[in-house]
Amino acid sequence: MNHFLYESRVPRTVEVLSSSPQVPLSERIRIRPVVRAPLAPKEVRIGMLAMNILPADLLQMNHQYGHQPSLPYVPGHEGVAVVLETGSEITDLRTGERVLPIGVFGVWSDELVVQRRSLVSVPSSANVLQQAMLTANPATAWVLLQHQVHIPPGHWVIQNAANSAVGQCIRQLASHLGINLINVVRRPQAVVPHDGGHWVVDEGKAPDLLQEEVRRITRGEPVVLGLDAIGGIASEALANSLSPQGRLVLYGLLSGKPCTVSAHHLIFRSIDVQGFWLANWFNSPKNKQQAKTVYPALMKIAEQHLLQMSVEKVYELSEVLEAIAHSALPGRQGKVLLKGMHSQSQPG
Repeated sequence: MNHFLYESRVPRTVEVLSSSPQVPLSERIRIRPVVRAPLAPKEVRIGMLAMNILPADLLQMNHQYGHQPSLPYVPGHEGVAVVLETGSEITDLRTGERVLPIGVFGVWSDELVVQRRSLVSVPSSANVLQQAMLTANPATAWVLLQHQVHIPPGHWVIQNAANSAVGQCIRQLASHLGINLINVVRRPQAVVPHDGGHWVVDEGKAPDLLQEEVRRITRGEPVVLGLDAIGGIASEALANSLSPQGRLVLYGLLSGKPCTVSAHHLIFRSIDVQGFWLANWFNSPKNKQQAKTVYPALMKIAEQHLLQMSVEKVYELSEVLEAIAHSALPGRQGKVLLKGMHSQSQPG
């Protein structure tokens, strides 16, 4: 068994005690110490360096997510870690090596124990914060662009919420892949000029106006894929802008309202409407081979500095309440992250 030089401080974890929105957040979440248990032969103890706060984490805390763990639970779906200790049967990981926990839930903790098969090695020289955001939003963007429909050269994709975290990834990946992209935002202030495709400001009042602007930009070329993070009437606007037999993929619930698409689009224009959840896509047996290619492709792109996500602020794990409040603020210019106690020992 290999050992890592532990810090003298006791590791901590975040724990959710209640998912009721009626209870103040300060009473639903606590910080508690972690007891270091012995490792099984194929287990690895990792120290979380940085952890992302995802919309999924916030929805789960308010009992609004597709999967609700039993209470109490440790939240967190995404982050980057360092190997602290390995079980007796593990020979292909070294202490001090940096890893991504894939498919691991409960990462808002200084330390946790996971199975070896759940860890993917990443370069220890790369930016820690960028690596902490690699497994959810970039993967969602990659699968939406690469594994939904075939996009022939000259054809177009349209997305709303283009200044969101996933939207930012879609812009960068579309540029890398040579995909023509239209970015729809609600406010002129949200436009990022000369960054990742064509920008359209649409306040959601008249779908026909968006359609006219799309036709002007594309010069009549087909729009084969619409990526909807909002739902509600925004879904109708994107469907209206798609070419016949195009596909609308709903992957977000930002409006909190049901997806609205008229029967006209479904019957007469053969618009295909599908929901998308990254966890379901990875778990589907039909995607088994494609799923193996997602993270290697993303890591290669990230190493070329072609995929960079904005960070607004990083909080200590003990400041989790302030971090959650910050992440829920409208008009943020980047992601809000947490950092664990082992982060001070890492470069980048």
